[in-house]
Amino acid sequence: MNTIKRIACLFVVILILVSAAGRSAQAAETAEVPQTIQTEAGSLLVESESAGNYRYEEDERKLYIYGGTVSIRLNPAVDYSRDRIEVSGYAALVLSGVRILAENGPALRVIPGAAVEIRLAEGEKSEEGNASVMENFLQGAEGYAGIEVGTLPGGEEGSLYEASLRIRGKGYLAAVGGEGAAAIGASRGQYACGHIVIEEGNITAIAGKNADAVGCGAGNDAMPARAPLISANTESFMAFADGTGHAIAYAVQTGTDAGEALPEGFKPAAILRAAFAGSEESAVNFDNIRVRETQGKSEINFSMPEGCREFAVKTDEDSEYMIEQGGRIFAAAGSEDPDEIDEDAVLFRGTTNYSGEIVFLKPLENNPSIDIDVTGHWEDEEDADGTRPGSVDITLYANGKETGRTITLSEENDWSGTFDELAVYSDGVKQSYSVVEERVDGYTGLISGSDLDGYSITNTHEPLPEGRSGEEEIEQRSNHTFEEGRIVATVLTTKVSRSMPARTSTTIKKTHSAKTADSADSIFWGAILLMALAALFVWMRIEQSRE
Repeated sequence: MNTIKRIACLFVVILILVSAAGRSAQAAETAEVPQTIQTEAGSLLVESESAGNYRYEEDERKLYIYGGTVSIRLNPAVDYSRDRIEVSGYAALVLSGVRILAENGPALRVIPGAAVEIRLAEGEKSEEGNASVMENFLQGAEGYAGIEVGTLPGGEEGSLYEASLRIRGKGYLAAVGGEGAAAIGASRGQYACGHIVIEEGNITAIAGKNADAVGCGAGNDAMPARAPLISANTESFMAFADGTGHAIAYAVQTGTDAGEALPEGFKPAAILRAAFAGSEESAVNFDNIRVRETQGKSEINFSMPEGCREFAVKTDEDSEYMIEQGGRIFAAAGSEDPDEIDEDAVLFRGTTNYSGEIVFLKPLENNPSIDIDVTGHWEDEEDADGTRPGSVDITLYANGKETGRTITLSEENDWSGTFDELAVYSDGVKQSYSVVEERVDGYTGLISGSDLDGYSITNTHEPLPEGRSGEEEIEQRSNHTFEEGRIVATVLTTKVSRSMPARTSTTIKKTHSAKTADSADSIFWGAILLMALAALFVWMRIEQSRE
């Protein structure tokens, strides 16, 4: 009996020790998780794991970031903030609905030598399941960039001391440069823009007068050593400039090769770049522009900001696009103020070469049209059996759908006709035309050709059985019901409209998931407990055998 008591006491002691050890490990793990610090920085709300990552100067109305991961959102009590952000270290900024209208200086400045990653937070999903996207808006004062990413000449000849910026995340960001300044890049009069990589997100950049949308400002002493990069993973990208600057800056031809800036596994996006030809005064008239994929799969809608003439938008690399406005179709022009345009040059593709020449656009006087000739042929030994009909009807199809237009071929018109003035594009979609002949009893029809070369229809008749006349054959066939066989291809289209979302108020929610160490600790202490129980069982057996 004493042995059993000793064993029970020992078992209780083991349980207490194991439980205490587990609680100690859990407490140590909890102690390693840093607690976020929340601060009001004027009209901005800041969260970070360390108070040393940032500092707010109320007199300057400026939030200084020195490093680490810092989450910034707008105080719900205001629509726009006048506070500015300046980063001088290696930092990751999580922006959630930050809207800044700077009264002086850039809305967000990346000091030369600093490296910053902007993460655009996604909106929280509503009860309906739709994502409410948080809009970030950063506008610089006159002469300053919305997001300043500058460069200074280094100490050694030809070297650069540049700021570095990467943009990631699934949210939205609109940046606007003040007069003479880029939206994302250098402010007016700086040496050049720094290293800019847009990896993800929905980005809109609007340049100040005489500046690049993404790149350099007016009066810069040098072009960027490395061209800004836009990744194929970017959901949408739109940039606008007035034509004296560019939507995306060119890289210099000498010095650092832009290819050296490519991150590992980076695939550049296909960008369609173009500018509307004409005078500066006419630039304000380009509202409601539509860039449509010719097969109707997608479309991009935007209005040119006041004074802007040049634009760049992300497209599908493998697709062709048309540019329209209110039913007008734009074609490529030979120069900025052309006398003539190429009416056939109405299809455009995006390119990954951002330093390519700008395509100038001018609206067509009339939308292009074509005529399609149709000719009938008969292989029936000059109607030896008397079965050839007096006429046949030909129906026109566009993209696999019946148009309602028909022509009649007969001996009077030499078995030929024309579908005239057919629109090459209808509602922004390129038309592919085909023809279908009505069924002709006693003949096998073969249609060849194309909507560009015209169509030829050959009807072949097999000779009648001996002793049967054509009238008898027709009467015989009329007693049978024939199902009219037509194969019509149906084109399914999905139209996607992309535009800046409505602003919504948002909050940041932080969640902590279990770490791998938690699972490992549980396994470890579970094993200790099992070993202790096994040892206890063996000891009990030994004691029982002794008694």
